[in-house]
Amino acid sequence: MTKFKIFTFLFILNIIALRAQEYEFGVVAGGGNYIGDIGREYYFYPNKLGGGIVFKRTVNQWFSVRLNFNYFQIAANDAEAESVGRIARDFSTHAQLLHFAMGVEYNFIARNPFLTLQSIHKLTPYFFTGVGVGTYSGDLIRNTSLVPKNTNTGGYKFNGTNINIPMVLGIKYKAARHFIIAMEAGVYYYFTDNLDGSYSLYGNEDRLIKDGIVPTTNTHSNDWYSFTSISFIYTFGDLSCYFNLR
Repeated sequence: MTKFKIFTFLFILNIIALRAQEYEFGVVAGGGNYIGDIGREYYFYPNKLGGGIVFKRTVNQWFSVRLNFNYFQIAANDAEAESVGRIARDFSTHAQLLHFAMGVEYNFIARNPFLTLQSIHKLTPYFFTGVGVGTYSGDLIRNTSLVPKNTNTGGYKFNGTNINIPMVLGIKYKAARHFIIAMEAGVYYYFTDNLDGSYSLYGNEDRLIKDGIVPTTNTHSNDWYSFTSISFIYTFGDLSCYFNLR
């Protein structure tokens, strides 16, 4: 939680330090899925809705500083897996993930907001990366014949806060002078193997022996989260001074 508070403080500090630049603020909506030790093994298989807000500060025609705050959901079930071992284990997991990230957005094409009549400045592909922190909590459930599915009966509570690295590709369209639509897809690499709660279980050998659970997961591989989204962004501020157009 301390890491999360630090990133929140930096977010507020950046807003307070606003100067004459162009800024972008928008809302984000989309679907995502976690990539880990339970359920399907696809990299992009959005099965839960998520969303959040995004704030950007223009540095020049190539770069922007970007801040994201998102709400993600995690839902996975071994009954939907392709692996025989996962199906036999028959776990499911449900969790909520609050995600904050800050970093740099790089435009593959130099973007000049004053040349909106030229199509090359309307459509811009970009890449975003940086560092993030996520706090999560949920339930790991055993879907045995004695435990009804979709309940928390027999579940293991888990939670945590961990650093992650976002890697996002997107494309944005300048629909009007102060309005941008962006679509992007990306993955977030977390420095933890416990987004699904499995490490809480498999990291405890006494619990494994007591519950008679066969280790069918890789405790040396960290978890990921993928998210595909669309953003509606409003631009504001004065960029003419930065581009020496006065």
